[in-house]
Amino acid sequence: MAEWELAPGRIRVGKGEEAENIAYSSSYLAQGRAVPVSEGTTFQVIDVQPGSSLRWAADESRIRLCSVARGIVRVKLPESGFPIGPNGMWKVRQGAACSLVNPFYLGAVVHVTAFEAAV
Repeated sequence: MAEWELAPGRIRVGKGEEAENIAYSSSYLAQGRAVPVSEGTTFQVIDVQPGSSLRWAADESRIRLCSVARGIVRVKLPESGFPIGPNGMWKVRQGAACSLVNPFYLGAVVHVTAFEAAV
């Protein structure tokens, strides 16, 4: 790994209030928190362990685009439920809840980009 990937785990350009992150390392993103990437937009890497599940409550102001980076998960949206594997993507519409489960023996990784819905 490159030194910046270990610490601080991101590359910033600019100074002071104008400083902006332009790259994030896998170790930085592995912390599982949503990282702001631009105004109103976040990116998150979620490790879904075998046999585990998670649920997102409905959000009236945000849309989520989710994709599977590794593994297979079962997704449940208000209008549909389906399994989805690597490089597959689904959309969680504004005001909709979503749950997913990893019922398999291998872990899965899901990438989530959330952004403000147009008013």
